[in-house]
Amino acid sequence: MKKQIIAAIVLGALVAFSPATQAQEKKGKGPSVEEQIKQLTELLVLTAEQKPKIEALVKEQGEKMRAIFADQNTPQEDRRKKMTELRTELSGKIKAVLTKEQGEKYDKFIAEAAAKRKKQ
Repeated sequence: MKKQIIAAIVLGALVAFSPATQAQEKKGKGPSVEEQIKQLTELLVLTAEQKPKIEALVKEQGEKMRAIFADQNTPQEDRRKKMTELRTELSGKIKAVLTKEQGEKYDKFIAEAAAKRKKQ
């Protein structure tokens, strides 16, 4: 009886701490697409005309980022480079929708976010 209980505990621990279980529970770094949109809307005080355009851009980028992250066949350095290129591309597209003042706020926000990423 004692051996069965110990075996069950060991088996449970193996399943609970297996890489597959941890991968399923792990959430991506950074804010979700919805959080990004909310953050940009509040920070930049987007107009009713700007908000849907920004939402579409951020959602599109989120899908592309997930696809890159999911591609485990590509070396990590290449994936990181692609993600950096996507962020740069998104910044340009977003700034095209913004006013000059909003663009300046956005540039400052992006610089702060990049500094945070480098610290991690």
